[in-house]
Amino acid sequence: MEESKLKVRRRKIRIMQALTFFLVMIMMFSLQDFFRDLTSKNATYEIRYEMPLGVTNGQHVYELFKNGEHICDVDYNEFNLLDENGNQDIWYCLMIQDVRNLCYMVILSIMLIVVIIIVNDTIDGAPFNRPNVKRIRLIGALQIALAIVPGLVTSLMKFFKFEYANINFQWTGFYMFIIAFAIMMLAQVFDYGVKLQEDVDSIA
Repeated sequence: MEESKLKVRRRKIRIMQALTFFLVMIMMFSLQDFFRDLTSKNATYEIRYEMPLGVTNGQHVYELFKNGEHICDVDYNEFNLLDENGNQDIWYCLMIQDVRNLCYMVILSIMLIVVIIIVNDTIDGAPFNRPNVKRIRLIGALQIALAIVPGLVTSLMKFFKFEYANINFQWTGFYMFIIAFAIMMLAQVFDYGVKLQEDVDSIA
């Protein structure tokens, strides 16, 4: 019995370590991209319509170059916005993309931190407790934020610089709301489990 509990405990610790490693990695990559682009305002940016490396069927895509070096493929409509003077600002458009990605990563990281806390809390205890119910509800709320905040921040940044913002319905946002609803329902199941556990403890 004790050996079985020890195996479960070790498994939970490994899960927590894996989640922590994943959290650190995604934050490092997103912050690295953000600060690299933030400090490169004076670089020379250009968008070229070129054939990707290794493609031989004639397919062309829009690619972003910084000081002649390829950075990434881009959506031309997102990078061809003009300010009130009719000028293009590719660097600012790149920052919009970075800030949007950073918003995703920050919210996702907070969600992972909450999951790590839940896993850590259940290493030596039962998962059905009041704090875990609140944590799962917090994950659901963060999932709703994941569906709203990045798009909202992107639209505001576009409006402030280019006096233009388009808000289109996207199925991915709808799916995120469905996932948030499922998480909230899971929190209700946990809440019911807590009540059952409290009833058992009161009888004992």
